[in-house]
Amino acid sequence: VMRCRIVLLVVSGAVMLASCAGPSSTDSTEPSSATGSSTTRVASPTATTAPQQAVSDGVPFPADEPVDLLVLTDSSGWGLAERYGSLAAEALGREIRVHDRAEGGTPITDILDWLQTSLADEVAEAEIIVIYGFPGDLEYDMPEPYLMGCFEASDAVLVPEEYEGDWVPGTPWEPTPVVARVEDWQPYRDVLDQVYEEIWKLRAGQPTIIRTYDVPLGFLDPWRQLGIEPECTANWEVQAQVIREAAEANGAGFVSVIDAFNGPHYEDDPIEKGWMADDLMHANDEGRDIVAELLAAYGFEVGEVPR
Repeated sequence: VMRCRIVLLVVSGAVMLASCAGPSSTDSTEPSSATGSSTTRVASPTATTAPQQAVSDGVPFPADEPVDLLVLTDSSGWGLAERYGSLAAEALGREIRVHDRAEGGTPITDILDWLQTSLADEVAEAEIIVIYGFPGDLEYDMPEPYLMGCFEASDAVLVPEEYEGDWVPGTPWEPTPVVARVEDWQPYRDVLDQVYEEIWKLRAGQPTIIRTYDVPLGFLDPWRQLGIEPECTANWEVQAQVIREAAEANGAGFVSVIDAFNGPHYEDDPIEKGWMADDLMHANDEGRDIVAELLAAYGFEVGEVPR
């Protein structure tokens, strides 16, 4: 069984999604065109969007030209581009060209590299950009056993047939994960800042909408069984805080998917809501609709280049 690892965050995470090429559940997979595809789709406004034309009037994009939407994320963004593009077309009353670059297992360091190389031209042309990447190797700068320990521990509950450790059901998991501080996430924050800086540089003063998000949490029940839910959710919350603060400092809009899926105090289980795939890591089709709606509900106000 191939299982995706979160090493975020969060953005994405935060959740950090995933160090594998794809999840185990067919409910959470997308066709190859949705994972790192260069295919461009067009989302056109429908007849019902005319009353919303005033939204477009307030957005200083080139008149009578399509608006380019680029989704540049790890697997947390599978299926998001087309959904969000359709909602953007309705809200703006404009044709949206959708560039889907959501690719499983993409760390934030890869996104930075792509901005500086292969995707520079694509970013330079995109009026709306959604980004999220998990921490990748940056996780090794964190206190151990921190968030990765939470996901490794969950295997004891989720795939007991593969677990070879000493944990006995009904007993607390050891060692207890360390709760990282915001300062511990500085290496990740540094790369996030560089990503935003690169986007603004490539956009060269053109009106731009940048959005990011954190990632919902589907591992609550396994962590409760292991007795590590408080520590693991605290780590998740710190990661989300880092993503939010980086966005706010860099002229991007942050959407809390965690609040919608889990509730602000993790009182909700998105599995019970029916919004997560069987792998507990990715949103299913209904959940993806929710994420797209959250991004659209944030609005389409352009950002300001940070000083």
